[in-house]
Amino acid sequence: MRSIGLSILTILSIGCGGGDYGTGPQQGGTKVVNAVGVTAWNPTAITITAGDTVTFNNPAAIAHNVRFDDVAGRPGDVADFASSSKAITFPTAGTYTYHCGIHPAMQGSVVVQP
Repeated sequence: MRSIGLSILTILSIGCGGGDYGTGPQQGGTKVVNAVGVTAWNPTAITITAGDTVTFNNPAAIAHNVRFDDVAGRPGDVADFASSSKAITFPTAGTYTYHCGIHPAMQGSVVVQP
């Protein structure tokens, strides 16, 4: 009986992982920003450490891109992509605002701490 209780406890602890809702979901240390239809990125603001990677995820067949505002140290823009993900590494501290060039209402920011 004790082994059944431990098995149930193990299953529950695996299935109840905590969510870091203020900074975006993680995949092995990578932060993820998800496209939500043609209206938003989720989360709209994300904080990382210099050298970290952000993955922009677009599960839909509707194309999106990522255009960063002209700020020193900004990463390169992401060309149109659909039904896929694009990863960007941010080597330099700063605040990088971005939008989808196709859907301007989709705006967000990446705050990179040293």
